[in-house]
Amino acid sequence: MSKEAILLVGHGSKLDYNKEVLELQARYLREKGYEDVHIGYNEKTMPLVGEKMAELAEMGYDKVYAMPVFIASGVHITRDIPRKLGIPEGSDGGVVELNGRKIDVKYGRPLGDDPRITDIIDERIKSLV
Repeated sequence: MSKEAILLVGHGSKLDYNKEVLELQARYLREKGYEDVHIGYNEKTMPLVGEKMAELAEMGYDKVYAMPVFIASGVHITRDIPRKLGIPEGSDGGVVELNGRKIDVKYGRPLGDDPRITDIIDERIKSLV
């Protein structure tokens, strides 16, 4: 049986608010029934994506759904994060070997093209009026 984890991937920041937002999103996912939700950051905030992937391997996970919590694609999404996950640049996943374990990594898309984001922007605009 496969042991699966969700890895929310954030940008990272010197400010704590960035980390707090990702932790809140992880909690919301757990409340929706996802048990194994983890967080890794591209830079500046610990744990970094590569460190978290090594930890997930040590914990015995063999499938990781890496979800970038970014609005739009860019260099981090297409190059930096895939490299840190161990998958080919610009890909949507692959099998990586970490600490002697093979892990099937599925890499999600950024959030920005989802029309539900427009609803949130609409609500925020209305709150300003």
